[in-house]
Amino acid sequence: MDEDQIAHRLSRSLHLGPDEVHVVSARLAAVTEADAALLDANEHARASRFILARDREQFIAAHALLRRVLALCLNCAPVDVTFAVTANGKPYLAGSKIGLRFNLSHSGERTMIALAVGRDVGVDVEQDRSVEVLGIAERFFAPSEAAALRSRSPAEQQIAFFRCWTRKEAFIKALGEGLGYPLDAFEVELDDDKSRPLLRRTREERQAPVRWQVRSLQVEPGYAAAVAASDWPWRIIQHEHPGAGNFVDSFNASSSVS
Repeated sequence: MDEDQIAHRLSRSLHLGPDEVHVVSARLAAVTEADAALLDANEHARASRFILARDREQFIAAHALLRRVLALCLNCAPVDVTFAVTANGKPYLAGSKIGLRFNLSHSGERTMIALAVGRDVGVDVEQDRSVEVLGIAERFFAPSEAAALRSRSPAEQQIAFFRCWTRKEAFIKALGEGLGYPLDAFEVELDDDKSRPLLRRTREERQAPVRWQVRSLQVEPGYAAAVAASDWPWRIIQHEHPGAGNFVDSFNASSSVS
């Protein structure tokens, strides 16, 4: 399937409704000259800072995909997508008149892009790997989250850790405050209990948060992923980029207030 066919199939389903958060997921393919040609000078400068060639190529491929997806939403060429950054370093679309917000994450061979109109979004995907689960949790997570991890078996700790990490990262990225909002200033659920909100408490809201919600994302085994967005309620519509395997038109992963 060539690039035009891929764009056509994806664009048919990328109609962003006011109560929707869309997530485009893809496996990163080998980077091409066409990918590199899409990036601007700032993106090339960021890519050049990676020491390992593999990390540099994944950055280029992920950001080229981001430009292609945003171009479909904006009805423009990928090279014409223009970025700016907030004071805290969060990228946003310069001059967008439709209120399109986005966020990008990539880990291992997997990339995810969250999209919404008129609401802030954050997304995080992490490949399962060996980490010091309890050491990281006790240093950075809320005490209740660290305690919940300690109560589990070693095998369960690894899975629960990455669920926790992606949910916290998605929320931090949606907020756009960077390191100004510590990871221990809010709490998330470590399980996939759909009867309860995954975001339990924030620094401002002691009970279940009102403005923000966090939701798990469908992803292949070996990965964990989550999306966060403001102004609940909203529903998730998740897409698999058609160049990366079987195309998923859409599915409703979250459609009611917990």
